[in-house]
Amino acid sequence: MTLLGLSAAARKRAAALVVALLATVATWNVLLNTLFARSGLASSMQLAYDLILPLTSAGATGGLLLVTVALVVVLAALARTVAPDVDALGGGEAPAETALTYGRAVAVAFAGTLAAGLGLALFVVPGLVVLVHLPLVFVAVATDGVSIRAAVAQAASLARGERARIAAICLAVVTIPLALAVIATLTALVPPVAELALGVVVTTAAAASGVVAFTALADSLGGTTTGTTRNRVAPSSSRQL
Repeated sequence: MTLLGLSAAARKRAAALVVALLATVATWNVLLNTLFARSGLASSMQLAYDLILPLTSAGATGGLLLVTVALVVVLAALARTVAPDVDALGGGEAPAETALTYGRAVAVAFAGTLAAGLGLALFVVPGLVVLVHLPLVFVAVATDGVSIRAAVAQAASLARGERARIAAICLAVVTIPLALAVIATLTALVPPVAELALGVVVTTAAAASGVVAFTALADSLGGTTTGTTRNRVAPSSSRQL
């Protein structure tokens, strides 16, 4: 499945979601700058931000949490838009089922990121294992309507023999924005506002490309392992987390 294989309506919806993702990433970055400035971390690291919001540290923290949830929801909606036989707004689903799907996606994103961070910090290898499987788990809960437990089992099955390929996509998605951030931090040639704008655009492009790539990869691996296209499960079979 590629963007070229989508209907005109789906392509328009995907484009609108990418714009929403751009706005969400920009808001997230400004809120993070605000938190750093209000908490004193910016001054301790000798950093100065031109764009900050009139919020307290608590307000910036709360805003970051809300915007992070919105960011995950937009990414899940994008995965549902580019996946076959799925609709971002839950066409053919009960509203409660669609809400549950997005709730699972948020839970997977938060728990998976925390588990990957702890794994990398403490043992390295477990963190890498989580990072390899996390995108496929996220795509599974977002597009297939399965429980988190079933998504983990499905991701483990799909990733078997494909971990190098998955890791390569993960590295591309993560290292490009990270490298840009490091370069921008170490040089004074780029004005702060331009640095922020460039970072937002690159991060948005990497995140959107990663979602499309992993959704297409999961679809191709599902077709390879089962011989059929990946279909949504019945709502009655996916009530558990």
